[in-house]
Amino acid sequence: MRDETLPDLPYTPDFETWPVTHRPVAARAQGDAVRVIWADGAESIHLARLLRENSPDAETIHPLSRELLISPTAIPADLSVRSASVENGILGVVFTDRPDTCRYHPGWLRGTAWLGQVPEPDRAAPVLWDATMAEVPSFDGPTALADNTTFLAWLEALARNGVARLRGLPERDGLLLEIAGRIGTIRDSNFGRVFTLAIQDDPTSNAYTSHALPPHTDLASRECPPGLQFLHCRENTTTGGMGTYVDGYRVAEDIRTEDPDLFETLTTLDWTFGNRARDTDYRATGPVIALDAEGAVREIRYTVWLRQPVVAPLNEQRRAYESLRAFAVRAEDPRYRMEVRYAAGDLFAFDNRRALHGRTGYDAAGGARFIEGVYSDRDELWSRIRVLRRGTR
Repeated sequence: MRDETLPDLPYTPDFETWPVTHRPVAARAQGDAVRVIWADGAESIHLARLLRENSPDAETIHPLSRELLISPTAIPADLSVRSASVENGILGVVFTDRPDTCRYHPGWLRGTAWLGQVPEPDRAAPVLWDATMAEVPSFDGPTALADNTTFLAWLEALARNGVARLRGLPERDGLLLEIAGRIGTIRDSNFGRVFTLAIQDDPTSNAYTSHALPPHTDLASRECPPGLQFLHCRENTTTGGMGTYVDGYRVAEDIRTEDPDLFETLTTLDWTFGNRARDTDYRATGPVIALDAEGAVREIRYTVWLRQPVVAPLNEQRRAYESLRAFAVRAEDPRYRMEVRYAAGDLFAFDNRRALHGRTGYDAAGGARFIEGVYSDRDELWSRIRVLRRGTR
């Protein structure tokens, strides 16, 4: 609960919401650090240099942009603390490089303090799924557009599961751009700012045909493939064309557990992916499964029809193609596949570097199919989640 009895608080070096749940009651200088005693008995030690560069004054932190105005070299290498005190629940510190007192917001001070345990990450661990998940996490579209709480719940479901849906959206030009833009910056591609999944006389991608598409991620031919994709179904009266979704993270983790040698190959052997087009030639190289520094799965790069030939000795070619086929067998296994029918008013959002998507073939004769798509990035998703969470605090 926020403490309303405190005097005017110093501003913080960011726009985060820092509720004051505990007050500092005492502090003392400790060489190049400050020791703070809190009302609940907790103690924290803060490096002088960290506090100094986050001093909420107009020479150090701009009061409007909240960004740092000084270089690390502007702070003396031998910086230390002359004195530290607490007045009315506000920590004040006098540093050796300046005569005035720097005051710190108690919510920010507590929220950035080391209290003996690693802070909880703001990104929830992914929830892995397979065909046993009954349906894509779904939310009422008009409600989500009118209510930030529902909109946030949709985004959080997308972040956890890698796919989430809005249903019952109105038929309106520009709505897809409006919704994706509400999350963040839309990413253009060689398919345009908005692409329409419709049959073309001279298709620039298999997506613009009626053929089935196996599970894949889009634009593996890019150095950094789009992190998010949005598909808005505005009309669909065709036969077939069922959407398919596979949790690539789940496939990867099962391979890690059941076939470590295959997992090692898929995470270390690079493929080169290149688009096939007359007027563009994008190419990028990477493994099918990429890991982060801690060994967790970070992304899947798997646009199967954009692979370039492996130029390597025969044994390496054999290893590459055998491992890729083994991944494809898993990705196309029905036990991983969730199948959906796109209905007018549906908007599917999914993590393009996690969720493999595809479709069954369809017959366009006697029906209409109008699905629009745009790309964005994971950064946009997490930025919007954080901003919306501020409003709930």
